[in-house]
Amino acid sequence: MSLRNVWKFRVIIAAITATTALPLTRGIADDGIDTRSKLTVHATADTKVAPDSVTLRFAIESREEEVTDAARRTSEQVNRVVQFLKSRGIEAKDIRTESIVLSPIYPKGQKGQYAKQTYAVQQSQGLDDLFGDSTPQQVAPNQAPASNVRDQLQQNQPIGYSASRQLTIMVRDIEQFETVYTGILERGVNSIAGIQWMNSDQIQHRRAARIKAIAAAREKASDMAGALDAKVARVLSVQETSRGSDPFSNSMQLFGSESSGGSIEAGLMTLSASVQVVFELSDTEFENE
Repeated sequence: MSLRNVWKFRVIIAAITATTALPLTRGIADDGIDTRSKLTVHATADTKVAPDSVTLRFAIESREEEVTDAARRTSEQVNRVVQFLKSRGIEAKDIRTESIVLSPIYPKGQKGQYAKQTYAVQQSQGLDDLFGDSTPQQVAPNQAPASNVRDQLQQNQPIGYSASRQLTIMVRDIEQFETVYTGILERGVNSIAGIQWMNSDQIQHRRAARIKAIAAAREKASDMAGALDAKVARVLSVQETSRGSDPFSNSMQLFGSESSGGSIEAGLMTLSASVQVVFELSDTEFENE
């Protein structure tokens, strides 16, 4: 091949390369500003399925005058509940302790703070007056001496103690959930923190909801582009968004009251998927009126 033909061949290759690179920079100005027409669409799709298992979060609380009595009573009730759950076929791996709380109970209005002074002090006291053996200050007639800090601490004593444990269990046989629920209430559970219905094929069902959401976004973009006398050219980005809801719901407190009873209906679960899709538009034309 002659030198002239070699240079001609190289020029052809360079032209092909430049032509191929043009679509990649379409809509990008020399100053780097993106001038492409874009359409952002949000879409959500739901899939309803029947649950086949349930997770329950509950607590056992005991209130006694002595801290050791409260802790012991709660432990006994927890053991009784756990033994019952195992007798119903719930395995140890499906029983989890979430938290252990032990706290004092103060008279109403104190909430662990210093008791309010009943009598007004005529002037501020120094450290010697608060903790020493100095002569008490003079007070107005018919007015009792003001309490010092040590007296306040003595007055602000707890009247009892609360000991509680929160547990989470998974009932894989949904047919016996109501029996389990009633049984744990009869054995000392006095607080239900939340309930979560689940399906063993939940991942597949959520995937189906995600595909439906994408299809809905494409349909929505096509309708909006048509109304603008434009066309959807291509997808620029896709992002799945989350609603951020708490999986546990139906919270209710039972301490000091009786369970209302009644049948517990599972109904249908709603699995949702939300997406945000950014499309590029082409052939956008607006007529000036």
